Amino acid sequence: MRTKKKIMIVDDNDDVVTTYRVVLERMGYGVVAAHDGRECLEGIAEIKPDLVLLDVRLPGLSGTEVCRSIKETAQTKDIPVVAITASMSGETRNRMAEVGADDFLLKPLDVSDLNRVVKRFLGV
Repeated sequence: MRTKKKIMIVDDNDDVVTTYRVVLERMGYGVVAAHDGRECLEGIAEIKPDLVLLDVRLPGLSGTEVCRSIKETAQTKDIPVVAITASMSGETRNRMAEVGADDFLLKPLDVSDLNRVVKRFLGV
């Protein structure tokens, strides 16, 4: 029996988390949510997700800080991180790329873009 690939969604907006969860579960993925950067970093080593969908604007630790920490930690550095943002300015994109974001998704959710990105990293 094949194990479901796990995706961690990191967003402080419950509606966003629910929307992503419903779409991803329908696609056959296991979904775990974190509502801020600290919760993500505390759970990521234990959960070992196959992909992280990370909101750039989070309370407390920013998406930039969280991404940097994921990519600088030996146990998590190979987990793909996709930055999610409502503003795809060059500055945001450059800042997230500098700390290791592997790709970007624009809010609001476009299911075809999400599907493309997930398949790119999970090969499913």
